[in-house]
Amino acid sequence: MNFRGGLVLIKKSLFGFVASRAFFWTLSFGWMLAPLIYMFVWIEASGNGSISGYTKNDFITYYVFFIFVNQLTYPTSNWTVGDNIFNGTFSYWLLRPIQPIYEAIASDIATKVVCIPFVAVFILTVSIIVKVKITLIFTNVLIFILCLILAQILRFMFAYSNALLALMTNKIGALLSINETLVFLLAGQIIPTDLLPDTIRQIGNFLPYKYMLGFPIEVLLGKLSQSQLIMGIGIQVAWIAGVIVLHNFIWNKGIKHYTSVGG
Repeated sequence: MNFRGGLVLIKKSLFGFVASRAFFWTLSFGWMLAPLIYMFVWIEASGNGSISGYTKNDFITYYVFFIFVNQLTYPTSNWTVGDNIFNGTFSYWLLRPIQPIYEAIASDIATKVVCIPFVAVFILTVSIIVKVKITLIFTNVLIFILCLILAQILRFMFAYSNALLALMTNKIGALLSINETLVFLLAGQIIPTDLLPDTIRQIGNFLPYKYMLGFPIEVLLGKLSQSQLIMGIGIQVAWIAGVIVLHNFIWNKGIKHYTSVGG
Protein backbone atom coordinates (compact mmCIF):
# COMPACT_ATOMS: atom_id res chain seq x y z
CA MET A 1 0.00 0.00 0.00
CA ASN A 2 1.83 3.11 -1.26
CA PHE A 3 0.16 5.89 0.72
CA ARG A 4 2.77 8.49 -0.27
CA GLY A 5 2.14 7.77 -3.95
CA GLY A 6 -1.59 7.96 -3.35
CA LEU A 7 -1.19 11.39 -1.72
CA VAL A 8 0.78 12.63 -4.73
CA LEU A 9 -2.02 11.44 -7.04
CA ILE A 10 -4.61 13.27 -4.93
CA LYS A 11 -2.61 16.50 -5.15
CA LYS A 12 -2.19 16.08 -8.93
CA SER A 13 -5.89 15.47 -9.43
CA LEU A 14 -6.82 18.35 -7.13
CA PHE A 15 -4.69 20.87 -9.03
CA GLY A 16 -6.14 19.70 -12.33
CA PHE A 17 -9.73 19.77 -11.09
CA VAL A 18 -9.40 23.24 -9.51
CA ALA A 19 -8.56 24.59 -12.96
CA SER A 20 -11.85 23.12 -14.22
CA ARG A 21 -13.91 23.87 -11.13
CA ALA A 22 -16.74 25.50 -13.10
CA PHE A 23 -17.35 22.19 -14.87
CA PHE A 24 -17.43 20.26 -11.59
CA TRP A 25 -19.72 22.83 -9.98
CA THR A 26 -22.11 22.39 -12.90
CA LEU A 27 -21.88 18.64 -12.42
CA SER A 28 -22.61 19.01 -8.71
CA PHE A 29 -25.62 21.20 -9.44
CA GLY A 30 -27.00 18.42 -11.64
CA TRP A 31 -26.60 15.93 -8.79
CA MET A 32 -28.37 18.27 -6.37
CA LEU A 33 -31.26 19.20 -8.63
CA ALA A 34 -33.21 15.92 -8.45
CA PRO A 35 -33.38 15.65 -4.61
CA LEU A 36 -34.25 19.35 -4.48
CA ILE A 37 -37.22 18.74 -6.76
CA TYR A 38 -38.37 15.78 -4.66
CA MET A 39 -38.07 17.89 -1.52
CA PHE A 40 -40.57 20.41 -2.91
CA VAL A 41 -42.86 17.58 -4.08
CA TRP A 42 -43.01 16.07 -0.59
CA ILE A 43 -43.37 19.50 1.04
CA GLU A 44 -46.45 20.08 -1.10
CA ALA A 45 -47.76 16.56 -0.44
CA SER A 46 -47.43 16.81 3.35
CA GLY A 47 -49.03 20.27 3.56
CA ASN A 48 -49.65 21.22 7.18
CA GLY A 49 -50.00 17.60 8.27
CA SER A 50 -47.68 14.62 8.04
CA ILE A 51 -47.08 11.49 5.95
CA SER A 52 -46.23 8.37 7.98
CA GLY A 53 -44.75 10.56 10.70
CA TYR A 54 -42.85 12.89 8.34
CA THR A 55 -43.90 16.53 8.66
CA LYS A 56 -43.08 19.30 6.22
CA ASN A 57 -39.98 20.22 8.22
CA ASP A 58 -38.93 16.56 8.40
CA PHE A 59 -38.95 16.34 4.60
CA ILE A 60 -37.01 19.59 4.31
CA THR A 61 -34.41 18.41 6.82
CA TYR A 62 -34.17 14.98 5.20
CA TYR A 63 -33.51 16.31 1.71
CA VAL A 64 -31.10 19.03 2.85
CA PHE A 65 -28.96 16.32 4.42
CA PHE A 66 -29.59 14.00 1.47
CA ILE A 67 -28.02 16.56 -0.86
CA PHE A 68 -25.01 16.76 1.46
CA VAL A 69 -24.60 12.99 1.87
CA ASN A 70 -25.09 12.32 -1.84
CA GLN A 71 -22.35 14.81 -2.72
CA LEU A 72 -19.91 13.25 -0.26
CA THR A 73 -20.57 9.67 -1.34
CA TYR A 74 -21.14 9.97 -5.10
CA PRO A 75 -18.51 7.77 -6.81
CA THR A 76 -16.99 9.39 -9.88
CA SER A 77 -15.33 6.04 -10.64
CA ASN A 78 -18.73 4.67 -11.58
CA TRP A 79 -18.18 5.83 -15.17
CA THR A 80 -14.62 7.18 -15.45
CA VAL A 81 -12.82 3.91 -14.69
CA GLY A 82 -14.64 2.06 -17.46
CA ASP A 83 -13.88 4.91 -19.89
CA ASN A 84 -10.18 4.72 -19.05
CA ILE A 85 -10.19 0.97 -19.59
CA PHE A 86 -11.89 1.31 -22.98
CA ASN A 87 -9.64 4.11 -24.27
CA GLY A 88 -6.40 2.48 -23.12
CA THR A 89 -5.46 5.02 -20.44
CA PHE A 90 -5.78 2.27 -17.84
CA SER A 91 -2.52 0.84 -19.18
CA TYR A 92 -0.67 3.88 -17.81
CA TRP A 93 -2.22 3.24 -14.41
CA LEU A 94 -0.88 -0.33 -14.50
CA LEU A 95 2.66 0.90 -15.21
CA ARG A 96 2.77 2.92 -12.01
CA PRO A 97 4.25 1.42 -8.80
CA ILE A 98 0.85 1.72 -7.05
CA GLN A 99 -2.48 -0.02 -7.53
CA PRO A 100 -4.90 1.56 -10.09
CA ILE A 101 -7.50 1.96 -7.36
CA TYR A 102 -5.43 4.89 -6.05
CA GLU A 103 -6.13 6.80 -9.28
CA ALA A 104 -9.88 6.32 -8.74
CA ILE A 105 -9.59 7.30 -5.06
CA ALA A 106 -7.55 10.40 -5.95
CA SER A 107 -10.10 11.56 -8.53
CA ASP A 108 -12.95 10.86 -6.12
CA ILE A 109 -11.41 12.86 -3.28
CA ALA A 110 -10.30 15.72 -5.54
CA THR A 111 -13.79 16.05 -7.02
CA LYS A 112 -15.36 16.28 -3.57
CA VAL A 113 -12.82 18.85 -2.31
CA VAL A 114 -13.37 21.05 -5.37
CA CYS A 115 -17.17 20.82 -5.11
CA ILE A 116 -17.54 21.29 -1.33
CA PRO A 117 -17.52 25.14 -1.34
CA PHE A 118 -20.20 25.30 -4.04
CA VAL A 119 -22.28 22.60 -2.35
CA ALA A 120 -22.03 24.32 1.04
CA VAL A 121 -23.24 27.65 -0.40
CA PHE A 122 -26.06 25.88 -2.26
CA ILE A 123 -27.26 24.00 0.85
CA LEU A 124 -27.06 27.14 3.00
CA THR A 125 -29.07 29.11 0.44
CA VAL A 126 -31.75 26.40 0.18
CA SER A 127 -31.93 26.12 3.99
CA ILE A 128 -32.54 29.86 4.31
CA ILE A 129 -35.16 29.91 1.55
CA VAL A 130 -37.20 27.00 2.95
CA LYS A 131 -36.58 28.07 6.58
CA VAL A 132 -35.39 24.68 7.74
CA LYS A 133 -35.45 24.02 11.49
CA ILE A 134 -32.85 21.44 12.48
CA THR A 135 -32.58 19.87 15.93
CA LEU A 136 -29.79 17.33 16.30
CA ILE A 137 -28.68 15.05 19.13
CA PHE A 138 -24.92 14.91 19.72
CA THR A 139 -24.75 11.10 19.91
CA ASN A 140 -26.71 10.82 16.66
CA VAL A 141 -24.21 13.16 15.00
CA LEU A 142 -21.28 10.99 16.11
CA ILE A 143 -22.94 7.79 14.89
CA PHE A 144 -23.91 9.58 11.67
CA ILE A 145 -20.24 10.38 10.98
CA LEU A 146 -19.35 6.70 11.37
CA CYS A 147 -22.22 5.61 9.12
CA LEU A 148 -21.30 8.28 6.56
CA ILE A 149 -17.72 6.97 6.36
CA LEU A 150 -19.01 3.41 5.93
CA ALA A 151 -21.49 4.61 3.29
CA GLN A 152 -18.69 6.35 1.38
CA ILE A 153 -16.53 3.20 1.41
CA LEU A 154 -19.43 0.97 0.40
CA ARG A 155 -20.64 3.19 -2.44
CA PHE A 156 -17.13 3.76 -3.81
CA MET A 157 -16.08 0.10 -3.69
CA PHE A 158 -19.39 -1.03 -5.19
CA ALA A 159 -19.08 1.41 -8.09
CA TYR A 160 -15.37 0.71 -8.64
CA SER A 161 -15.92 -3.06 -8.63
CA ASN A 162 -18.73 -2.74 -11.17
CA ALA A 163 -16.57 -0.50 -13.36
CA LEU A 164 -13.74 -3.08 -13.32
CA LEU A 165 -16.02 -5.44 -15.22
CA ALA A 166 -14.92 -3.40 -18.24
CA LEU A 167 -11.69 -5.42 -18.03
CA MET A 168 -13.66 -8.43 -19.26
CA THR A 169 -16.44 -6.97 -21.39
CA ASN A 170 -17.24 -3.75 -23.23
CA LYS A 171 -20.95 -4.00 -22.41
CA ILE A 172 -21.09 -2.70 -18.87
CA GLY A 173 -23.06 0.48 -19.63
CA ALA A 174 -26.39 -1.26 -19.03
CA LEU A 175 -25.16 -2.74 -15.73
CA LEU A 176 -23.98 0.64 -14.48
CA SER A 177 -27.30 2.22 -15.51
CA ILE A 178 -29.24 -0.48 -13.64
CA ASN A 179 -27.09 0.13 -10.57
CA GLU A 180 -27.77 3.88 -10.74
CA THR A 181 -31.51 3.19 -11.10
CA LEU A 182 -31.51 0.97 -8.01
CA VAL A 183 -29.68 3.65 -6.05
CA PHE A 184 -32.30 6.14 -7.23
CA LEU A 185 -35.22 3.91 -6.18
CA LEU A 186 -33.93 2.21 -3.02
CA ALA A 187 -31.36 4.57 -1.49
CA GLY A 188 -33.84 7.24 -0.43
CA GLN A 189 -33.78 9.83 -3.21
CA ILE A 190 -37.28 9.55 -4.63
CA ILE A 191 -38.73 8.86 -1.17
CA PRO A 192 -37.25 8.28 2.33
CA THR A 193 -36.53 4.56 2.63
CA ASP A 194 -38.79 4.01 5.62
CA LEU A 195 -41.77 5.31 3.59
CA LEU A 196 -41.37 2.71 0.84
CA PRO A 197 -44.10 0.03 0.50
CA ASP A 198 -43.60 -2.78 3.04
CA THR A 199 -42.40 -5.47 0.61
CA ILE A 200 -39.98 -3.16 -1.19
CA ARG A 201 -38.74 -1.73 2.11
CA GLN A 202 -38.06 -5.20 3.54
CA ILE A 203 -36.13 -6.20 0.42
CA GLY A 204 -34.27 -2.90 0.44
CA ASN A 205 -33.24 -3.42 4.07
CA PHE A 206 -30.92 -6.22 2.98
CA LEU A 207 -29.62 -4.69 -0.26
CA PRO A 208 -26.63 -2.30 -0.19
CA TYR A 209 -28.33 0.76 -1.71
CA LYS A 210 -30.09 2.06 1.40
CA TYR A 211 -26.82 1.96 3.32
CA MET A 212 -25.09 4.17 0.75
CA LEU A 213 -27.43 7.14 1.33
CA GLY A 214 -30.69 6.89 3.26
CA PHE A 215 -29.45 5.02 6.32
CA PRO A 216 -26.94 7.64 7.57
CA ILE A 217 -29.61 10.35 7.25
CA GLU A 218 -32.13 8.28 9.21
CA VAL A 219 -29.47 7.86 11.91
CA LEU A 220 -28.85 11.61 12.07
CA LEU A 221 -32.55 12.44 12.29
CA GLY A 222 -33.16 9.87 15.04
CA LYS A 223 -35.61 7.82 12.97
CA LEU A 224 -34.19 4.44 14.06
CA SER A 225 -34.47 2.35 17.20
CA GLN A 226 -31.32 1.02 18.88
CA SER A 227 -31.81 -2.45 17.37
CA GLN A 228 -32.35 -0.99 13.88
CA LEU A 229 -29.23 1.13 14.30
CA ILE A 230 -27.02 -1.78 15.35
CA MET A 231 -28.41 -4.00 12.61
CA GLY A 232 -27.93 -1.28 10.00
CA ILE A 233 -24.28 -0.71 10.89
CA GLY A 234 -23.74 -4.47 10.86
CA ILE A 235 -25.24 -4.71 7.36
CA GLN A 236 -23.05 -1.82 6.19
CA VAL A 237 -19.92 -3.60 7.43
CA ALA A 238 -21.05 -6.93 5.97
CA TRP A 239 -21.67 -5.40 2.55
CA ILE A 240 -18.30 -3.64 2.60
CA ALA A 241 -16.58 -6.95 3.35
CA GLY A 242 -18.58 -8.66 0.61
CA VAL A 243 -17.81 -5.96 -1.96
CA ILE A 244 -14.09 -6.13 -1.15
CA VAL A 245 -14.17 -9.87 -1.83
CA LEU A 246 -16.09 -9.18 -5.06
CA HIS A 247 -13.52 -6.56 -6.06
CA ASN A 248 -10.62 -8.95 -5.54
CA PHE A 249 -12.38 -11.62 -7.61
CA ILE A 250 -13.17 -9.25 -10.49
CA TRP A 251 -9.65 -7.78 -10.41
CA ASN A 252 -7.90 -11.16 -10.46
CA LYS A 253 -10.10 -12.43 -13.29
CA GLY A 254 -10.27 -9.18 -15.21
CA ILE A 255 -6.57 -8.36 -15.32
CA LYS A 256 -5.93 -11.69 -17.04
CA HIS A 257 -8.38 -10.77 -19.81
CA TYR A 258 -7.37 -7.13 -20.19
CA THR A 259 -5.95 -6.08 -23.54
CA SER A 260 -5.03 -2.46 -24.18
CA VAL A 261 -6.36 -0.87 -27.34
CA GLY A 262 -5.61 2.75 -28.21
CA GLY A 263 -4.31 5.18 -25.60
